[in-house]
Amino acid sequence: MSAKKKTNTTKKKNTNTKKSTEVVEEKKINDDNNTTSLSVIEKDELDDLIEEDLGIKKKAVKKTRHIFTNLILCIVLIVSLIFFVFNIIDKNASIISIISSLVFTLFAILYSVIGITYHRKSKVTILISGLLLLAYLGIGIFGNNTTTKPILGVEDFTGKDLTYVVKWASKNNITLNQDYEYSDMIEEYKIISQDVPYGTKVKDISDLKISVSDGPNPYKEIVVPSMLTWDTERVINFVEDNHMSNVIVEFVSSDKVKDTVIEQSRSGNLRRDDELKLTFSYGEELGFEEVKLIDFKNMSKFRIEFYMKQNHLNYDFDEDFSKSIKRDHGIRQSIAAGETVHVDGDRITITLSKGPEIKIPDTSKMSITELTEWAVKNRVKLEFVDKYDDSVKEGNIIGIDKNTGDVIEQRSTIKVTLSRGKLTMPKFSSYDDFKAWADKYEIKYEEKREFNDKVKAGEVISYSYKTGDTIKNGDTIIVTISDGEKVSVPNLKGLTKNEAINKLKKVGLNYSFRYQSSNSTKDTVISQSISSGSQVSSGTTISVTLSSGKSSGGNNNNQNNNPNPHTNPDPEPSDPPQQVCNPCMILRSYISSAIDGKDSCSAAKSALISSLQSRCPGLTVNVSCVDKDGYDTNDIIQTFIGETTTCGTVNYVLAN
Repeated sequence: MSAKKKTNTTKKKNTNTKKSTEVVEEKKINDDNNTTSLSVIEKDELDDLIEEDLGIKKKAVKKTRHIFTNLILCIVLIVSLIFFVFNIIDKNASIISIISSLVFTLFAILYSVIGITYHRKSKVTILISGLLLLAYLGIGIFGNNTTTKPILGVEDFTGKDLTYVVKWASKNNITLNQDYEYSDMIEEYKIISQDVPYGTKVKDISDLKISVSDGPNPYKEIVVPSMLTWDTERVINFVEDNHMSNVIVEFVSSDKVKDTVIEQSRSGNLRRDDELKLTFSYGEELGFEEVKLIDFKNMSKFRIEFYMKQNHLNYDFDEDFSKSIKRDHGIRQSIAAGETVHVDGDRITITLSKGPEIKIPDTSKMSITELTEWAVKNRVKLEFVDKYDDSVKEGNIIGIDKNTGDVIEQRSTIKVTLSRGKLTMPKFSSYDDFKAWADKYEIKYEEKREFNDKVKAGEVISYSYKTGDTIKNGDTIIVTISDGEKVSVPNLKGLTKNEAINKLKKVGLNYSFRYQSSNSTKDTVISQSISSGSQVSSGTTISVTLSSGKSSGGNNNNQNNNPNPHTNPDPEPSDPPQQVCNPCMILRSYISSAIDGKDSCSAAKSALISSLQSRCPGLTVNVSCVDKDGYDTNDIIQTFIGETTTCGTVNYVLAN
């Protein structure tokens, strides 16, 4: 563009600007005359007018709507309200969790409103924050409905109903162990204590043990004051308030105040079930011959007895079930209330309540929660044991010790067997550990013994199931026990004592000596308890008989180191027969040491067979367990003591 043209353009622009300014000033003057315009025009407005006058159009700014971000914030708004409602209707929610959810819900609502109304070209940060809020709310709502444990803490169950705790444990996949104990302060079937502290994270525990109230302790020791001069109502209230169960009252003629205590058998520290005799005065004479009966319905047994003795009436008690009348309270009477009866006349029968008639339900279709609810409702106690069962899911009921439809009373105890699920073979550190486990869960097992150079005698070589294998119901586990290294018994006959010792030590056998008169040279071997060539475990004890020289008449009892001398002469040397029957001495101490400390007859049986067969290889040992009154478990009822042979059989009977 030439300088001249540029100058003309500039002049033209200045001219237009001047004209615009004049127009503005003219407009301003006119507006001043009309007194309707502002006295000052803003610079931005002036620039707009100039640009409009120059024909320059302003580009409209397009506003960004952020539809997706606003949609997420709206969802957060709705879900936060649902989150709060969920906590309100949740029966397990604590006050603290409800208040926390309210505060968080208000924050989410405020954040959503601000995020939606905030105008900015980019809302990426708001979008990410909204998504995180939405995820947290989703976990809060649906987290408790999953199979995983919520992060909430363990509640304080003290004073709460047993049914409530059972439901809570079931919901949180917690194994609940119940123990009953007496309590004067906590109502029956409500919780006294728990072994997991309040507030512990649920995800950190798998078991919870609770103590359940079994009502007032009937054997608790209380202080009984002197009741002399007490009136009847005061005595009755004291007896009932302190749950005394063995109070006997009598009424006699006396010059003392009528219906007051004149004699008391004992006072001070007494158990609630201790007998206490109280004698009341009925005045110098009875003063009446007939009594108008009261209504005994819903009256306690003690109050009924008190009334009968106070009025010198003959009575009997009967029992019957009742759905509406408390246990040991009157249901009905043989002579109606309001009827007149003679003192020491007709007998009145009062029927007491046994509580409601309770029928055992079909537990095969019940969960442990449902059974516990039923037990609490009917005031029945449950005793739990567990057992492996591959046909019943872990935690479910296998069965109870009652039949469906059986009728029981309140406070009865039902033994419930729960399933531990399928049985898998654990790993055991010793044979004793295995036997304790097998005996506890009534798992069948059999022992098999064999020589083994690598496994010490008495230790397990193998089990018929490997660790982790599933054991079906009724299967038997075969346990192979080592008899240790196999040793061949040497021929000791004719050797001196020292030669016999060296030879036995060389092959790893133990020994004991006894003496017997013979024609052989003194201190030479004339017989041995296990014949040469026999296969025995390393460490087996061989009883060796040495010659004490010729007998000088009578029985020569030279130095006998064995409390039970072997008296059979050694057979003449000959080729060993196909079956060698060796003498074997069995002492009572062998049996006692084998069965000592065993917690069941089956365990004692296994230990006894193992012990005797290791001492007397080839001996057949039969042990049976029988129920026998008057004997403790594992007591020997019938037994064999003395000498036998390894080809023989011995029988034992133990108390079960």
